[in-house]
Amino acid sequence: MEDEARSSAARAALPVILMAGVAQGWVLYGLHHAIKDHHWPATDQPWLIALYALAVFIPATLQLLAEHARRAALWRLVAILTAAYFYFGWHHGASVSSAGEPFSRSEGYFPLALLLTVLWLMALPFAQSRLTTGHWTIQYHSLFANAWRNKLMLAEAALFTGLFWLLLFLWQMLFHMLGIDYFRELFEEPIFVYPVTSLTFGCALHLIGSIERLTAVVLEQILNVLKWLGLLAGVILAFFTIALVFKLPGLLFTGQKAIGAAWLLWLTAVVVLLLNAAYRDGSVSQPYPKWIAQFLRVVVPLTVIISSTALYALWMRSRHYGLTVERVWAFVVAGAALLYSVGYSLSAFRRGAWFADMARVNVAVAIALIAVISAALTPLLSPYRLAADSQFRLVRERGVEVIDGNRANQDRYGHNTPLHYLRFDAGEYGVRKLKELAAMQTGPDAQVVRRKARGMLDQKQRWGPLPGSDVPDVLAKLSIFPADRTLDPDLKDELMSDLLKPENGFAFQRLSEEKVAGIYVELNDDNSDEFVFLTANRGLVYERREGHWVLVGALSAKSDDFSQRLDLLGELGKGNMSTAAPKWKELSIGGRRFRVDARR
Repeated sequence: MEDEARSSAARAALPVILMAGVAQGWVLYGLHHAIKDHHWPATDQPWLIALYALAVFIPATLQLLAEHARRAALWRLVAILTAAYFYFGWHHGASVSSAGEPFSRSEGYFPLALLLTVLWLMALPFAQSRLTTGHWTIQYHSLFANAWRNKLMLAEAALFTGLFWLLLFLWQMLFHMLGIDYFRELFEEPIFVYPVTSLTFGCALHLIGSIERLTAVVLEQILNVLKWLGLLAGVILAFFTIALVFKLPGLLFTGQKAIGAAWLLWLTAVVVLLLNAAYRDGSVSQPYPKWIAQFLRVVVPLTVIISSTALYALWMRSRHYGLTVERVWAFVVAGAALLYSVGYSLSAFRRGAWFADMARVNVAVAIALIAVISAALTPLLSPYRLAADSQFRLVRERGVEVIDGNRANQDRYGHNTPLHYLRFDAGEYGVRKLKELAAMQTGPDAQVVRRKARGMLDQKQRWGPLPGSDVPDVLAKLSIFPADRTLDPDLKDELMSDLLKPENGFAFQRLSEEKVAGIYVELNDDNSDEFVFLTANRGLVYERREGHWVLVGALSAKSDDFSQRLDLLGELGKGNMSTAAPKWKELSIGGRRFRVDARR
């Protein structure tokens, strides 16, 4: 009777699955067409991202819950999910992605897609339990079964869809060999790709869901294999914690980040996963032989040390360099790891069934994570807002010191400074804070911070050369040789213009940190001085033509001389400067000149 009821429900669900698949395919095609042709909603980021969120997750929800299609509770839950996901997408489009880079940079949207997927997978079992039982009473057995079943069904449906497309690829290649390209062209058309893929995925979910025993057998195999890795994870945990304890005094008293938090969190996550593979839904009181079960009871409390150390490392890093979006999420993961660790440790010490309270801990942490992730997708706890506020406070409190002196996250060209992070990594929240800094009138180094912030606001490309916001200060303090000469006003203007050009941005990126000189010297036997703007390794050469200074070339030190440290200003002050004609003349043939690159 139970099998007949399940079969009847599956047949009733098929129309809902097919309609959801068709609707999803055509909506995705419509959004693709809007992006390609640059019309609404592709021209409106909040609408575009919100509609994508709905197009991906709402049909998939209906397909997984289609057996409850006749219940009003399903449609109420779907309405709530629709409103929530529309707002999550809208918020990201309005407050994050609109700050900068075009929608074609899809890697910028991967974190959002990942978060929405994680939240969806965590919340879905609670909705399924509600639809099955008719009330919100939590039954761990149901939550466990639905959570794993959903993941397996989605993975198997994705595999089925991938194999389907491999067959289509084989189809079009076979006909292509005969000179028939109709199928190749058809299968590459978006109007075919989106609807067919969505419909195939929905059909796969229906086929897999109708074979309940298949999912149960696959799950049984996976968990049976994983649980035996729990012993190895316990051994790693024990030995590593012993080694870590000897490092903790240095970590605590020196105030340095002695260890990366990421790997500590991975260790805790692996232990949690493998313990759950053994515990399952709690129906097996002794999943291991007695000695293994006892060993895991003893070592699991060590995860408290691991997760606490990870939190401390994150706190130290954030205190020195401020929050970033990644660090905010690391704190969320570390907090969840600590909750798991404390909860599992208390459960390990209780008598009776093996880790008997693990189910309560899992449910409590899952509900907490659903709440935190949901809040993080709104302004309330948005990591982009928290990161922007943190980086803003660093600059306000420490001024140029944190912009120029904080090298932990910078590359050789000065990217990834707090100002660069506000401009390109903290969304619209960061841009708003950067505008506040650009208008800052008080605080440490207010004038310099204001100028640098304005220059960063003008920066259009994330990895392009940064604006030379230090150029005015450098030119104002430029050491001129011979000492009786001064920098001509028109030459100063020309230098300012040239140093701010993008093509010179990388070469003269950190002028404020280098020894820089301006030298009047005769270089081309024309009986008049040229001007050289010079650092220790490179420079620009100017010549006076028709009463105006003109950039005529660049200087660079010979590669053989890079190993020798040069005190530029010191040597110039001693007069240790001379010019020399090239040893080898140029060879000219038919208007083409050849220069000797002397090796010896």
